[in-house]
Formats: sequence, structure tokens, C-alpha cells
Amino acid sequence: MKDEKELVRDFEKIDHFENSKNGISNFLIYRNDFRDHSQILGEKGFEFVSTYYNRSNTKHILVSTREVKDIDRLRGANYQLLVSVEPVNNLISINEFFEAVHHKLQQNALFIFRFKPQEHIERKILTSHSFPLNKIKYLHHFIYRRVFPKLSLTRSLYFFLTKGMNRSIRQLEMIGRLYAGGYELVNEYFANGYLYLVAKKKSSPRYHKFASYGLLFKMRRIGKGGKEILVYKIRTMVPFSEYLQEEFLKKNRLAKGGKICNDIRITPIGKILRKFWIDELPNFVNLIKGEMKLVGVRPISKQYLLLYDEELQDLRKRVTPGIVPPFYADLPETLEEIQASEKRYIKSYLKSPLKTDVRYLFLSIKNIVTKRLTSH
Repeated sequence: MKDEKELVRDFEKIDHFENSKNGISNFLIYRNDFRDHSQILGEKGFEFVSTYYNRSNTKHILVSTREVKDIDRLRGANYQLLVSVEPVNNLISINEFFEAVHHKLQQNALFIFRFKPQEHIERKILTSHSFPLNKIKYLHHFIYRRVFPKLSLTRSLYFFLTKGMNRSIRQLEMIGRLYAGGYELVNEYFANGYLYLVAKKKSSPRYHKFASYGLLFKMRRIGKGGKEILVYKIRTMVPFSEYLQEEFLKKNRLAKGGKICNDIRITPIGKILRKFWIDELPNFVNLIKGEMKLVGVRPISKQYLLLYDEELQDLRKRVTPGIVPPFYADLPETLEEIQASEKRYIKSYLKSPLKTDVRYLFLSIKNIVTKRLTSH
């Protein structure tokens, strides 16, 4: 890696400009000149960053850019700390940016960035104006900043109008993007309307090409024979929260029914979709493709499957997963009861497939109607 003097020669000025397709992009590398940092970050933000950043350490770097290619141009690939000043809300390719930074860091190195959480912006809208103006402004923000970027018909228009500036991003979504990018969250700090996240490089990025920000998405699940399948579903959780499942399983206990207790990843609209089973409708695409059947054990993630005992893991590989699981027929409450319920169903199904599925379907419909059960 080049030392500090060589790096400074590569970027002779603090402000470095270069032509791009979209006009002029500003790429700043801060080394020893801290004169403007308190103005850019604010006093509290600057103090927080300063607890990590050592300006005499040539393996620490503080940059400001919206372009992934600028990160790629940085000399070396063994930085111990990279601080990004530009709010992430202004980046068009957030995942690509995180991945580019990942390639420039040593293992266990730190990445610090800031952004304005959607929750803070919405709270400010609702409290800064009186009714009904606050509700009108909130509705405009919701449709323009949250709905437009997610719909294929309006996504291109949204990014054309905004140039990617001031994107609305939930805190959990941002943390999910971090874990998908191979990072682990180690600290967070709120100052001057911005949330600062400190992340540690822990593993290789694990984005997959089917990752989606929109309403309809695909989940990687384990199907028959242990084969990974993509299950279609309407989103009821914060985008990218699927990458947080392993962390939530570690830190939160399981509630009745084997689901994560007080799962804050579920959105308010998601709760409504689950109540009326609307989120399950895309599963019929998997039914048509032959990856799922109407009745059967639900396809689950690899992380969740590891919670099961070896006998059930082997039994699950012998059957095609289903849309309506035995859970709704037996209504088990604990993980042990869920495993016992699935074992009973699979063993019965292997002996008498049609009879078993008809019986479980009838019992499930009865319980769903009489007990007003929601989808999982």
C-alpha cells in the first residue's frame, strides 16, 4: 500500500473533480485537514467519528463521494477504517457502495457512515405541522418517497427526478443491507438528524441477484431434497430484513408458534396483509412450478432449519413443502411441539399422501376460520 505522501500526490487537492456521464462528481479525500469536518458533520457527529478516526494512521481514510467507482479507485485494499461522509440517503447504488468499501478493508476493519432514518423524517413531518396538514404532508412523503421507488412502473421516474438524493430508508433496512454486505453492526450514534453506524467487516458479501426492494420478492428457502428454492411472497417485513433473521434468532426468544417474539421487522401494513393472508397469494406461482404443493411443511430458511433436530431435517428432505402447513391443524406453541407436529404429518403423508393432505387441509381451514388465525 502507498504511504500518505504518495496518496496525497495521487490526489493533489482536497477537492478532486472528474467528468462522468451524469455531469460532475465530487470526490473528496480528507487526510490531515480537519478544518471543515465540524461544519460538515456537526460538532457531535465530528466528536463521535473522532473517537475512531486517527488522522496520523495512513490506514485510516475519510472520504466523501456518491460514486462507487471512486471507492474502487482508492489505492490499496487493507484499510483499517474507512469513514464515508456523504449521507447514504444520497447514494443510488447502496449495496454496490458497501461492497466496494468491503473490498478495501482488512478483515475486522471498521466502516463508518451516516444517514437520515425514515422514522426520524416521518416523526418530524407529523410533529412539525398540525392536523390535517401533517397527515397530508405525510401521505405525500409516503407515496413519493416510499411507494414510487418500489414500484416497477414508477421506479425509473423517481430516480430520474431525484437523482437518488434524499432516499427514504428505514433503520432496520440499512442494518439489513450491512449484514447482506458482509458486515456486523458494532455501534450506533444519533446526532443532528443523522444516525451514524459503525460496522465491522466479518464475512464475504452475501447479496443474491434476486434481492428485491419492492412489494413482491423472492425468499431463499429449502425445498425437497434439500434443494434451495425461491419462494414468491408479498413483502410484509422491512426490505433486507431477511438478512437479519440469524441475528434475531440469536438475540430474541421464540414466541408461541415458533416465530420470533416481538419481531419488529414486520411493518404495520405487513400485519394487515398477514391478517387477511394476502401475502401468501404469490405462493401459487411456486405451486404451478411444482416447487410447492397445497398442503405440506412450510419451506424455511437454512438458518431456521438448523434449529430442528437431525431426524426432522432428514424427513423434510423427503417431501415437497406446502402453502398450508400442519401448524394450522395442530396449533403447536413451542419449537419442540412444532417439530413433533411436522414429524407426525410427514410420516403420515409418506404412508398415505392424499388422505393425509385432505385431513390436514380440512382441520387447517376449520382453525383458520374459527380462531381467526393469520398467516406466518
